[in-house]
Amino acid sequence: MSYIKLFFITLFGYYESWMLWLCLFIVILLALVLIFILSRGEEYKKFNSISLYNVIWKWKYKKNRIVSLWCYCPECGSALICDDEYCRSTITLTNKTTFLICKNCGESEKGRIVGGDRNYLLKIVKFEIQKRIKNGTYKNEAKK
Repeated sequence: MSYIKLFFITLFGYYESWMLWLCLFIVILLALVLIFILSRGEEYKKFNSISLYNVIWKWKYKKNRIVSLWCYCPECGSALICDDEYCRSTITLTNKTTFLICKNCGESEKGRIVGGDRNYLLKIVKFEIQKRIKNGTYKNEAKK
């Protein structure tokens, strides 16, 4: 205790017990704020599925990056097949269509995107996810 008194006397020229309690309160408050800030930064990682283009998209995070992004059937929950064969035969973007097909539901079309192939589709969905994380609207999606 004498070191603490010596510290306050050296710093302020005198010591009173309330100074110790004030410093202790400030240290605890700073620790709580730091814990809150660090835990808040990971909150978005609970957001790992969304409904876009009439299908369910699921993914994981690895070092703050979106990985294993894929689409699933909104009815049966199975992984969808991405048919972008038509994209290779056309030149203009408006004619390029990627179809999302469910094998379990009688090979029925569950969704489609106009403008590109499978890579284009994954980039657009990833962009939508990142946009919602950045502006905070993912919180509304996670509650659904």
